[in-house]
Amino acid sequence: AKVIHIDVDASELAKLRQPHLAIQCDLAVALEHLNSSKQLETASLHHDAWRENCRQQKQQHAWQYNNPAAGIYAPRLLRDISARCPDNTIFTCDVGQHQMWVAQHCQFSSPRHHLSSGGLGTMGFGLPAAIGAMVACPEATVINVTGDGSFAMNVQELMTLKRYQLPLKILLIDNQSLGMVRQWQHLFFKDRFSEIDLSDNPDFVTLGHAFGLAAKRIESAEQESAGIDWLLAQTEPSLLQVCISNQENVWPLVPPGSGNHEMLKGEHQNEKN
Repeated sequence: AKVIHIDVDASELAKLRQPHLAIQCDLAVALEHLNSSKQLETASLHHDAWRENCRQQKQQHAWQYNNPAAGIYAPRLLRDISARCPDNTIFTCDVGQHQMWVAQHCQFSSPRHHLSSGGLGTMGFGLPAAIGAMVACPEATVINVTGDGSFAMNVQELMTLKRYQLPLKILLIDNQSLGMVRQWQHLFFKDRFSEIDLSDNPDFVTLGHAFGLAAKRIESAEQESAGIDWLLAQTEPSLLQVCISNQENVWPLVPPGSGNHEMLKGEHQNEKN
């Protein structure tokens, strides 16, 4: 594949990655010329074989994960809660490891049922997005999957939940750290950890109660199933704090400046469950 970078600002060209061709131009003008190109008419845009390969890979590896640590394992938890949810369930997420796990391990039956800020990296997005989804689709089950770092960004919106009695469900995956930042510092900065420790977090269950939410904490694998049942059964604003190891990593991961063929697949051998 060839990388063509089109930008109206010359200072942006090749700033992050060296393209095969850099063009300083208004995108509308560039696309107009591209659409009028006769070469596009003869270009092969048939990628059925590649799409079939992707489908096979997804089917083969959909539920592969490793669990080097004891205790609650977030991918397994998300797979299980997704399997028990109604088809109309809307998942929102914030930013970090939990965001990747939701995309990998939750199953969605319809479009627009997975709300994420994606690469914009907006910590704190998940709770207000879930409130919006709850108001727009009051008949749906709405679950905000968040991390302890992201949750603190818009925690004041718990007042909104209580005020309007929105039966939103918050699944707080708590690893007492900024997990994705910690993982990058481990992999690419020789364990030079900086500003990732959140071991002084507040008591999230007490915090939930202070805002008038039903709140519960689970800390072991044996509590997973009952915790999921509890959260899904709630008919009022509710919070389930899930305590996981701060050593868990997300796989696969593409290192900065690398291509997908250079992705890291994990430090442990995957086991299919």
